Amino acid sequence: MATNRELFDAQVYRLCRTIPSGRVSTYGRIAAMILPPTGMDPLGFDRVKARWVGYALAKCPPDIPWHRVLNARGESSLGERRKLQQALLEQEGINFNARGRVDLNVYLWQNEDRGR
Repeated sequence: MATNRELFDAQVYRLCRTIPSGRVSTYGRIAAMILPPTGMDPLGFDRVKARWVGYALAKCPPDIPWHRVLNARGESSLGERRKLQQALLEQEGINFNARGRVDLNVYLWQNEDRGR
């Protein structure tokens, strides 16, 4: 039987697979689409859910477009993998400004958005 964390991770992966090429989402937006795990206090979950998305993506299978998820400022939060993430996004046509940020007003994926 899958644990709450495994079920959460599976939901993260399912949602990330729906982000179209050339679009991004944020840890918080992905987390907001997932209900609290069974038995977890909703307020406690609310404080950690975006971080849990990051943990899930840090160990995701290779078919997950992890690079399409940024922090709320439109920046990479990946440290050493920041350059790889930026390169992958630039290959999809996403532009970064001089501060290393993506304009979320331009590239943020809305759940009903199915690409440009």
